[in-house]
Amino acid sequence: MKKKLYLLLAAGLVLLLALSGCSKSTRASQSKTIRIAEQVPNLITPGVWDGQAFSLDSSIYEYLVDIDTEGKLVPALATSWETTDGKVWTIKLREGVKFHDGSDFDSEDVKFTIMRTQDPTVGHLKAQDFSVVDSVDTPDKHTVVINLKEVRPTFIYQMTDYNMAILSSSYDYAKFGETKPMGTGPFKLDKLTPKESAKLVRNKNYWDKGYPLADELLIYFVPDIDASVEMLEAGKVDIVPQVTPLIRQRLEKAEGFKVVSPYQEQRFISMAADRKPFDDNRVRLALKYAMDPEILAKACQGTLNTDIFYNETPIMNSLAQYRPLPSRGHDIEKAKSLLAQAGYPKGLSVELYYASDHPYSPALAQTVKELAEPAGFDIQLKGYPRDVYLSQYWMNAPLSITGWGGRIDPSVLLNLAFTSKGPWNESHIKDQEVDQIITKILKEVDDSARQQLYDRLQEVFYERGTLINVQVPYLVAMKDTLEDYRQPITMLPQLKYAHFKDVK
Repeated sequence: MKKKLYLLLAAGLVLLLALSGCSKSTRASQSKTIRIAEQVPNLITPGVWDGQAFSLDSSIYEYLVDIDTEGKLVPALATSWETTDGKVWTIKLREGVKFHDGSDFDSEDVKFTIMRTQDPTVGHLKAQDFSVVDSVDTPDKHTVVINLKEVRPTFIYQMTDYNMAILSSSYDYAKFGETKPMGTGPFKLDKLTPKESAKLVRNKNYWDKGYPLADELLIYFVPDIDASVEMLEAGKVDIVPQVTPLIRQRLEKAEGFKVVSPYQEQRFISMAADRKPFDDNRVRLALKYAMDPEILAKACQGTLNTDIFYNETPIMNSLAQYRPLPSRGHDIEKAKSLLAQAGYPKGLSVELYYASDHPYSPALAQTVKELAEPAGFDIQLKGYPRDVYLSQYWMNAPLSITGWGGRIDPSVLLNLAFTSKGPWNESHIKDQEVDQIITKILKEVDDSARQQLYDRLQEVFYERGTLINVQVPYLVAMKDTLEDYRQPITMLPQLKYAHFKDVK
């Protein structure tokens, strides 16, 4: 019944868009219109954006620097950046850039964007990371000098976080950010129906001449992945992000579709360290000993250490900072013993919360439940649509599975999610040594010394950490006529390059 309801909603959405002029016929692909089925977003204003609807925001807004598909920093609104001591950063800005409202982009906009992180009325998710900024100078319209209170040798990577889109200093984002988003991006908003749809059109004044290659983006917000895929198969959309491996297998057998994997993302199985039963490290260890990485990989329709990876730290296996640690092994007797030592000789009951419509999470939740049961864990599954999970249950669950994107510099994510005051600290970890190590990582100039800190951090998480990290391929389904779909590890699709084979 639930699936049928979602399908009816999706069908109604397509009809609504057609009547409102936001949808064209199935000939849209032959024109320069790209249609995307996105998940239903919560907030979309940079600073408080929870990461839903990447195609929407990444097409409207831009960043000082981008990351290419090889993981290298490349110029965007900034043309160059330099520091001699890691404390004073000088950034040169691109000239001739205009916001969608016709105003000129200059250094005051960059200053506004950075200082906005400290505005308590915003509740900015990067407030902690940017509290290190002492001042921002604007010696001329195209130069910004960022003065930090402390050394930050990798500070420029903070500007790649998706909540650090550059905003206009003269635009009221508090009033219009959710209904009329406005930036310097390749597409500008034409119409937005919150929670339902958006129409974006080519920014004719875009600084990168020759782009975008598409004339329009039509974005449908669909609450169910199966409904999105059926829209793709029916020719109603051209791109569906975040599909499951089973959907990939189905589409790869059909004509006219392809599935790409731009990067690996993470599923954190997080244990709340500030409440029973996971306030006791022996219980956390018991759950880890009950896990079988190979079975978890199979549950994700993959193979361990081929397309599915597993560890017990916040560092992705693919990053240079990752340090392999000994396999804990699947040891049910050890898990039982630890539970008994923690005061649960007859086992315990706990609820596991997750997004029921997010790829991999439902299969992982069921498998975690089944693997943990012989050790004495009675896990009750609590699955909700992702927008409901994030808005009502995330950050408040004793045990949870959450999808996390990677960061090209791990310190960006560490400070956000694993320090005592991190705004996205879902496991509620408050470990003095962890705080100290992350603080030192942020300041350390020497690469070798910084790696030693990363090594120790991963040892701490192995010994007494609050999560299991299952890394899975991020999958995007699309028509096989769509070319040059780019989405680096920042998670931000670069749709200005996308085009159909017959439309150059």
